[in-house]
Amino acid sequence: MFNVTTGTLLEFGTLTFNANLDPVQERAAYAAIAKYSVYSFAAYPIAVISALGFLKTTRRSLKNDGWLMMSAVLFLIFIPVELYCMWLDWKIVGLQYWGEWPIEEFRKAFIARVTALAGLPFIAQICYLTIPFIIIFKPLQRQQHQ
Repeated sequence: MFNVTTGTLLEFGTLTFNANLDPVQERAAYAAIAKYSVYSFAAYPIAVISALGFLKTTRRSLKNDGWLMMSAVLFLIFIPVELYCMWLDWKIVGLQYWGEWPIEEFRKAFIARVTALAGLPFIAQICYLTIPFIIIFKPLQRQQHQ
């Protein structure tokens, strides 16, 4: 959702806000970002706890099932990135739900979020999209000798 909203607010390939965007539409985009950020504040900890619980309770061995190790690393390595992005998203949520803030404050918070960590959040999304393919095709799985 964040990338779709970014595409409507900014000129393609730049950090310049779309000149043709109505302020009401811009506020609606920030409201959508805030709403989906609140959802992610709840969903991401559940996903992390579920992943850790699965890794703790599974009978599969990370040593023998390289695909599971790859999936776990790709998911868990980005926890600090996600926490930092959530911290930046909290600013947008606060602007949206607590007080009447000028559009310039939203723009500052939005640009801070878009430029966060020099594109590392985008790389995290690519890794998250890679995990299902790793789980399906199971590379690096050792064959059990009988």
